[in-house]
Amino acid sequence: MSTNVIQKEFDWAAELEKTVIKSLTTSFGLDFLLFNDKLGGNVDTIHNARNSVYATKIEENRYLQKGKYNSDLYHQDPNYKARGKSDKAKHQQGTLTDTYRNSTLKQNEKRQLDHVISAHEIEQDAGRILAELDGVKLANQDSNLSSTLAYINTKKSDKSVEEFVASIPAAIQEKQNSLEKNKAKLAFLPNNTPEEQDNRRKLEDKIRNEQSHIDALQSVNKDTMLAADKKARSAYNSQVNWNYYTSSKFFKNSASEAGKAGLCMGLRQALGLVLAELWFELKEAIPRIYQSVKTNFTLDNFVSHIKNTLKNIWERIQLRFNNLLLSFKDGVIGGILGSLTSTLWNAFQTIGGNIIKLIRETWSSLVQAAKLIFFNPDKLALGDLMKELSKIIGLAVATSLGTILNQYLSTLLTFPFGDSLAAFLSALAVGLMTLGMSYFLEHSDLMQKVWNYLNNLKNRYDNVLENLKEINLSLDDYLINLSKTELNLNPEELRRFTDNLYNTNSELERSVLLHEEVKRRNIALPFDSGNLSSTRAWLKKL
Repeated sequence: MSTNVIQKEFDWAAELEKTVIKSLTTSFGLDFLLFNDKLGGNVDTIHNARNSVYATKIEENRYLQKGKYNSDLYHQDPNYKARGKSDKAKHQQGTLTDTYRNSTLKQNEKRQLDHVISAHEIEQDAGRILAELDGVKLANQDSNLSSTLAYINTKKSDKSVEEFVASIPAAIQEKQNSLEKNKAKLAFLPNNTPEEQDNRRKLEDKIRNEQSHIDALQSVNKDTMLAADKKARSAYNSQVNWNYYTSSKFFKNSASEAGKAGLCMGLRQALGLVLAELWFELKEAIPRIYQSVKTNFTLDNFVSHIKNTLKNIWERIQLRFNNLLLSFKDGVIGGILGSLTSTLWNAFQTIGGNIIKLIRETWSSLVQAAKLIFFNPDKLALGDLMKELSKIIGLAVATSLGTILNQYLSTLLTFPFGDSLAAFLSALAVGLMTLGMSYFLEHSDLMQKVWNYLNNLKNRYDNVLENLKEINLSLDDYLINLSKTELNLNPEELRRFTDNLYNTNSELERSVLLHEEVKRRNIALPFDSGNLSSTRAWLKKL
């Protein structure tokens, strides 16, 4: 039987009021009281810490109190010394590769062991401090150590590889300018007295050093140097991220904040329903009370009206108690998922404010949509199910746009009560957008055709159900026919026959009893009862 979507008269005023009140009591009202959507969220992440964004004062203060950088601690580390000793032996043998230049270090070249990621950078890394890792050990891993020409190491100093590589052209140009000036100076330098000769030798040495420095900088292989930095940072960041994101500290903070967000979201949804019911009852009660006491005001009469109003409010809430619990549960789930998603996002990109709110609202809608899809509590037909799902999605989009509008209006309406006005206008915008979407879904000819078409479709579960019903009917018919061909044994006869069969003491007695019963009821057998040869011949055919 086909199921058609029934069009209902659309009450614009009532629907707008419901939507605006719901928005004011949740997203644009209680939301701002229950949630603090600060930049970076409420759980510290490596990414945020490295950008000086902290969720907690504890971690921020721990970074600020990290102490001063001590170079000696990094260069006296046993692993640093062991690596230096190993590279020295290779250098003397002429087998040591200078990764920064992608060449073999010559025995006459002065070597130094460099921290690819500088020790100073690791010491100051907020991510490392958040992960509570030892900077000395991290800096002196084999993946972060590389021997190179002494001048290159000195010139790199505490710079990152990217910074050093970027500075090379300017450094070469500076050295070349100085070299040309010194060469020109040397050409006019007198060479007569011992003092003049000594000055000339010093200048010549300076020219040779400058030229060697230029040659050293020009010999740097940017690709291999950047590759070494990438490899070192990959190993370093993997350790920092793994140590922190698998720590009990992170799990505890994430779970705690997710639980708080879930509870607040549940309370928001539940209190929103209560406040909405309160508003609708007061809207009806206040004019009645006013008309009643306007001409003849007495305290008893006024108090009586107030009591009746409070009673009616309580009854309305009781009637919607199940909906209140369901809203609380859905809110808790949405809040938890929203909090975890925000934390995960902040691990890669710093977000806050509206984005966190949008994530929370999105998850709230997704929970409702998932419950509708997987459980379909009202057993809606496919078309009606898709229509309700479309409404949920439409409300989510409208709320998201309303949130963005609210943020924009808050920056414009800076006068007293400007925030309240911004919240009302945003809720009104959400109401109008939701109303427009609902009207389109409910009353447009196009969508009516879509819903009717979907309602008339049978999904695979419906087909399976119908097949099972047909099988059940067939089984019923078979059992009825089987009962007609029964051995005409009433329960008492069947009981006596069973008892007699049970009380037999031998196979011969059992065979005789069965033979007599078959003979008495004229049952046709495929073998001659009582004839052993006939029975065996029949069994062989099976």
